[in-house]
Formats: sequence, structure tokens, C-alpha cells
Amino acid sequence: MRIRYAHAAVWLWVLGAVFGSFLAARAKDKPLSWKPIEDALLRVNDAPPKEWGVYRTGKKNEPLLLQIGNRFLLIEVHNRHVFQLDLSKIEHKSGELLWSPADRPATPLPTSDWLADDIGAAFVIKVKLQSENALVDLQLPHPPEVGSLPDRPPKEQTRRRNYFSGDK
Repeated sequence: MRIRYAHAAVWLWVLGAVFGSFLAARAKDKPLSWKPIEDALLRVNDAPPKEWGVYRTGKKNEPLLLQIGNRFLLIEVHNRHVFQLDLSKIEHKSGELLWSPADRPATPLPTSDWLADDIGAAFVIKVKLQSENALVDLQLPHPPEVGSLPDRPPKEQTRRRNYFSGDK
């Protein structure tokens, strides 16, 4: 009798592992919501592009989606990789983008001259796309520290009467 329970427990464990890996694989295929980063600055070869945007999935700047015109680049700062994304795999939805990391290309673009640094007010990412000889300079502002802001604006001071002037 105990052997039957042991076999049933092993089968339940195997089914759970298989079903769990199936759910994890399905979750990887699900598109993520990429929201724009406001007040970011971009220069390509020391000139601002006409149309561009930079997006992230949460509050962290890893990874990033960079849109320059009709071109989308996935920037993985930690791994120092840039991937060109298939435009047909990206869905525009009311101020955000939907894209699945499962659609990432296998090989990154050739890059060099990486710089990723915190300069105080912003996080700077510089990378050279070798095949185009293009230097991408992206600056992402840090969010303001809400804790250091006052709770309410200071009270407006009332003007006091000047007793030293001749006016009464």
C-alpha cells in the first residue's frame, strides 16, 4: 500500500515539474509592457535624432528598448549587447510597447567603446555600433528623491509695514 502512495507521489512530482516548466516557457513567450522613460536624452554621432524613444519594463534600466525612427534596438547594458529587433514583433499600444524577450535575435550587433556610468543626475550609456560607425549616447535621468522634498510648500510670508518710511 505504501508503495502505491510512493509511486503516486513520484508521478505527481514529475507532472508538477513538467507542468511548471511548461508554464515557465509560456511566461517567457508572453509580451512584456515597455513604458517610455521621460526626460531622457539621446544623441547619435553628436546630433539628436528626429524621432526616437527609450522604454523599460519596470523601474530598472536593464534591459532597454531604444527606438530611432522605425528601428528598434534592445540594449543589455550588463552584458554589453545590442540587438536589432524585428519591427513586426513589436506592438504599439497607447503610449507603451508590447514585446516579448523570447523574440530576441540570437546574435547581437557588433559594438565597441562601451561606457555605462552614473554621473549623479543621470545614468549614461555610450556605445559604438561598429557596422554603421555610429556612436549612441543615451542619458537617463534619475527619478527625483521624493523623501527629500518638503511635505507642503512653505507658507507665504506677509509683507510687514515699514515703520521707517514716511508712509503711514
